[in-house]
Amino acid sequence: MEKVILALMIFLLALILLWVSLERSIFPLKSTIAFWRLSNLSLGKKIEGYLYASRPVWYLKPASWPRFMQLFGSNESGDTYHGKLVTKQDAGRILTINQPISLTNLEHVIPYPVARSIILQDPLPSIAVMECPCRLQQKNPCTPTDVCLVIGEPFASFIIEHQSTRSRRIEVQEALDIIEAEENRGHIHTAWFKDVMHHRFYAICNCCSCCCLGMKSFFRGVNRMAHSGYRPYFDIENCTGCANCASICPFGAIQLNDDLPELNVDKCMGCGLCVTHCPSAVISLLLAPERGIPLDIDRLAT
Repeated sequence: MEKVILALMIFLLALILLWVSLERSIFPLKSTIAFWRLSNLSLGKKIEGYLYASRPVWYLKPASWPRFMQLFGSNESGDTYHGKLVTKQDAGRILTINQPISLTNLEHVIPYPVARSIILQDPLPSIAVMECPCRLQQKNPCTPTDVCLVIGEPFASFIIEHQSTRSRRIEVQEALDIIEAEENRGHIHTAWFKDVMHHRFYAICNCCSCCCLGMKSFFRGVNRMAHSGYRPYFDIENCTGCANCASICPFGAIQLNDDLPELNVDKCMGCGLCVTHCPSAVISLLLAPERGIPLDIDRLAT
């Protein structure tokens, strides 16, 4: 009996120490209280969401272990944790929202059973940039590492208070500059939704295929990333055959045939990198309703 009591005391002490290390106090931070009160999530989901948001590098670490994924990744699913491809323009529209918005019927845009709402409340805009937890898993990550944009309250404040050394609050223009710089580096933009983040959109990540765990999951065949809802159109007559579009495509959807681009529509996710990296400006984006509906916040909010 004494051993049981001792074990319980050690366990409780460990929990208290963990709590204090995360909150830096015995009392909860303001953003912790706001996160906890945000919705009627179950206790277990709230705890998981708290751990995910406060220490994402810890949370995602097992996904970076190939052996772990071989043993336990057979039932991997994107149903509760998924991203939506967005173009540079659509990402910019989200970042510049300056009035409250509540979109809870987005199943036609975010084609997953749960976690598909966009709810942004005052104060707006509220943006934090944090170091990418995926890039931080790598020994030699793509740089810079501070490219993940957390959007809206209480998420932005939560990240800043709980990851003070890895995040900071930024203005809209800096966020747009980060999107632009990542586009120039050939990295895609994805809007992320997660059940333990109160079934909401909470971040725009700038993803590279070498570091991003979400992209690696997608390439393993997991339906974790939804199509942007666009497809490229090539003005073949004015194409110079430079092959920039083929080399920049992270999904391997473009190949050259007789020095002209051919699109594999099944591989294309409509990220738009081929458009912005075409020196001759002969590629444009068209709607692709057969693949998805764009996350165009202006259109969806009207």
